[in-house]
This record gives sequence, structure tokens and C-alpha cells, in this order.
Amino acid sequence: METAKVLSSSPKPERPEFLPAPWNLTGRGYVFVYNFPEEFIRTQGMIMTHLQPHFKGGFGTIMLVDYSSSNCGPYYELLFIPGKFQYHGKKLHSISRIFVSTISSVINGQRNWGIPKDQAEFQVVQEKDGTEVWRVRFKGIEIFRARLGSGVIPFPLTTAVAPSTLMQSWEKHVYFTQLSAKGWGRRAKLLDVQGDGRYFPNLCELKPLVGVKIESFWMTFHEPTLIPEADL
Repeated sequence: METAKVLSSSPKPERPEFLPAPWNLTGRGYVFVYNFPEEFIRTQGMIMTHLQPHFKGGFGTIMLVDYSSSNCGPYYELLFIPGKFQYHGKKLHSISRIFVSTISSVINGQRNWGIPKDQAEFQVVQEKDGTEVWRVRFKGIEIFRARLGSGVIPFPLTTAVAPSTLMQSWEKHVYFTQLSAKGWGRRAKLLDVQGDGRYFPNLCELKPLVGVKIESFWMTFHEPTLIPEADL
């Protein structure tokens, strides 16, 4: 029998509780690694204007995550990393577009690590053939849809399959955050994908270099190091 797992929520009038870093999270998800073409980044990289001179290319990713537990409870996440940015002689990954399913995750992500989160409605459906379909709606528009498959052989994972340090620019400060993670995964396939091109990049004509389905992980977002943006 086909089963659907749906999670959506609307912003609440009260400001959610601030829950300071570090955070410990568990869950599952998908990571797809790309080498995005220069023209694609120029038109759909969604990089803030003041960060564009710092962009140095390299491998980028999209991630779809189902957090079963976190300091602010369970939530879904969709994010896009165009590649690496250079600051203080270091080349680090930075998230340029990210959506989550709860307002608490939005507020805490912004305040803790400078992550530019927006809230959206997520729907995840497990199909009869074992594939998953993820849909994300923002401002009443379906901005992302993907059908995902996976292999059968599990293997151990560490932070090596995803960025271990994030650099984020938020409210005139730059946040440098160390991540640590471990878990188990399988090879993943992106069978179909569509973005609206306005709120999330349209990846339909690009093929990922590699994909991993992370079946269970344990992750820590550590307390960040902050420096004034003017010092960069």
C-alpha cells in the first residue's frame, strides 16, 4: 500500500524560543553532488550580490533531509550549495538557498549559524516501487519536486560526504561553523527533478556526479566563530 508522510506548518505569531548551539540532530536524507556549469551559477546560483566576488566554484550539492530529532524538534529541509567561497585564504562551502518546514528551525538557523532559511511546506510520499517523491511549496507555489531511488548495499558515512565547515554571511557578520556527522548510506539516484527557477534552482537538465541516500545519521552543528563582514 502506498503511504504518504506529510509535514507542514504555518508561521506562528509568537517568536519561537531561541535554542543556542551546539545542536545534535538525527535523521535521514539524500545528498547529490554536482559540478555546476558557470552559466548555471550565473543565472540560478542564488548567490547574494556581495558574496559573488568570493565565489570560487568547485563541487556543489543539493540536500533533502528528514530530521527525526533536533534541538527544536523534527523538521524537513531542502538546501542548495553552489560551490565554495574564499575567505581569509580558505575555500569553504556556503548555503545560498534553503527551506525548512518549521518556523523554529528558521529562526534558530538564522540566529545560531547565519543560515538563510525560509519556511515552506513539505510533502514526502513513499511510492509502491520503493521510490520517494519529495515536493516543496513556498508562497503557494511548488518550487521543487523530485523522485528518488536508492541501491541495496549499505556503507558507513562520515562528514567526508558533505561539507565539514560552513561559511555563512548574515546581518553583517560571517559565521564559520564546524559540522561533525556519521551514519549509514546507500547509493542514490535522482530519477526526476524540477525546480521553479525562481525560488529554487531548476536542475532538470543537469546530472549529479554522485548521489547518496543517508538512511540514518547523527550530526552536531557546533557553536560558530563570528567575524565582522567588514574585516573580510
